[in-house]
Amino acid sequence: MAGHLPVPEQIPLPLPEVQERRLRLVRAGELSPRARRRRNRLVAFGVSVVLCAGLFGVVAFHVVLTQGQLQLDQLHDTADAQQALYDRNRLLVAELESPERIVKVAQERLGMVPPPDVTYLSPTGIKVETRGGDEHTATADDDTDPTSTSWPAVKAHLAGSR
Repeated sequence: MAGHLPVPEQIPLPLPEVQERRLRLVRAGELSPRARRRRNRLVAFGVSVVLCAGLFGVVAFHVVLTQGQLQLDQLHDTADAQQALYDRNRLLVAELESPERIVKVAQERLGMVPPPDVTYLSPTGIKVETRGGDEHTATADDDTDPTSTSWPAVKAHLAGSR
C-alpha cells in the first residue's frame, strides 16, 4: 500500500464534566430561574422605556420653552419698534402744534397778520386792560373790581351775586 497516508494517533477528547443536578422542592409562588430571567428582562426593558420617554419629554419641553422664548423676543422687538414709532409721532405732533409753527403757517399760507390791539373781556362786562393801548376801566386797587385779589372785594362781589 503505497499511497496510503498514515493515520494519526487519535487523541482522546476530554469528557464533559458531569454537572450535578440538584433537585429541590419548589415552593408555591416561587419563580423558576427561566421566569426570573424573563421578569428581570421585562423590568430592564420597562426602566429603559421610562428613561427614554423621560428624556424625550425633557427634550420636547426644552423645544417648547425655546420656541416660547423666541416668540417673546419677537414681541419685545415689535414692542420696542412700536414704542420708537410712538415717540417719533409724539415729537412730530409736538412740533406741529407748537405756537411758533402755527403763527408761521398762519402768516405764510393764510396771509394772517397779528392784530394791533388785543382786548381782554371779563365775564362781568368790565373792560380790564388792553395790550398796545392805555385804556382800562378797572384796576387791581379798586375794591369794587371783581377781578381784584383782595378778600373784601371778592366778598362784596359774592354777596352781591346772590
